[in-house]
Amino acid sequence: MKEYKNKLSTKLFWTVCALCAGLFIFKLTAKFTHSLLISALAAFIVVLLLIYKTYILDNISIILTEDKKLLVKRFNNIIKALDIDQYYWSEYSKYSNTKDAEDQDIYYVNKENGEQDCIDCTNFSGEDYEELLTQLGAKNTNQEPVKVETIKK
Repeated sequence: MKEYKNKLSTKLFWTVCALCAGLFIFKLTAKFTHSLLISALAAFIVVLLLIYKTYILDNISIILTEDKKLLVKRFNNIIKALDIDQYYWSEYSKYSNTKDAEDQDIYYVNKENGEQDCIDCTNFSGEDYEELLTQLGAKNTNQEPVKVETIKK
């Protein structure tokens, strides 16, 4: 059983980003409203929402068990339990075959009904993210490339 946890340095980075976003909103609303109270309130709300996202919503750990289960935990409570064999795993959405370099989502599609969902792994290190994709079978390096015949005119 292996557990993948969030990195503190990533959380601190997003905290600094939240403070910068709050400062930007404060200056922007101060320029248009000329009210210190409204500007401070808008900046506080932006910082609070970004801190909530970083430390509450994205504060997850992923556990891969020996019996082919993936458990997603938040504050030691299991919020999602998935059987690895019942899903197709990918680092790309089924609606797109591209992704941003900073995007760290793990997409999974149910084999029975085709429903797609994802796990946001933004706060994980790059090495943990790549290892998770490999463990889930989303990165198959031993597969032969698909050859497509083209019609020449």
